[in-house]
Amino acid sequence: MLARKARDFAAEQWWRFLLGLQMLTLVNFVLLVITSSDKLKVVIPVDYTFELVLLLVPVALIGAWFVGLVLEKYVKFPQAQERAAKKRSPTWNENFSKLDEISAKLDKLEKKMGKK
Repeated sequence: MLARKARDFAAEQWWRFLLGLQMLTLVNFVLLVITSSDKLKVVIPVDYTFELVLLLVPVALIGAWFVGLVLEKYVKFPQAQERAAKKRSPTWNENFSKLDEISAKLDKLEKKMGKK
C-alpha cells in the first residue's frame, strides 16, 4: 500500500514537472528571440526587440497550437498514445483478459439458455 502511494505521488509530481516544462519551453523560446533579435532584425523589418518578441511569440504559440490540432484531429495522436499506454499496462491487460473470460462465460450461458 505504501509503495503504491509513493508511486502515485511520484507520478503526480512527474506530471506537474512536465506541465512546468511546457511553460519553461515557452520562456526558453522568448529568451531565444531576445538573444537573436539583432540577427532577426536583418530579416524581419522591426526596429525594437520588444516588437520582435510581440510578433514572434504569438506566431510560435499559434504554430504550436496548429501542430497540436493536426496531431489531434488528423493523426489521432491522443488515441494512439492511449492505446500504447494500455498495451504496456499490466492492469489493463489483466482487466481485458478478465473481461474476455466473462464474455466467453456469458456467451456459453446464452447458448444454454437459447437451447432450452
